[in-house]
Amino acid sequence: MSAKRGESPTERRVAAYFAACRQENKTPTLPGLALALGMESREELERRAACPGRVGAALRLARSQVEEAQLQAMFQKETAAGAKFLLQADFGYGGEPHPKKEAGKPQETVITVEVPESHG
Repeated sequence: MSAKRGESPTERRVAAYFAACRQENKTPTLPGLALALGMESREELERRAACPGRVGAALRLARSQVEEAQLQAMFQKETAAGAKFLLQADFGYGGEPHPKKEAGKPQETVITVEVPESHG
């Protein structure tokens, strides 16, 4: 694979990951992408994708490509169940999206309490 002019190292590694998936006939996944980029977890990939700039944009595009691959896998009989699970778990399809967890930050919970008015 030849590098395109002006491509960042991250963009080259993303392209290499998708090329390897095509060559090995594997459906791309977020954990697979994170590992191919030398990251420790999918959560690290999500944190970096949320950053502004070229690298964040490249990671958001790659995340969308993984999502598209999972959607296409839904139409294949052999991969439909697994793709459905990944779409629900990783992309929030079919229910409540999972809350984003940030390392070192407590999870915020909102509780609503209704207090009846007293007519005293």
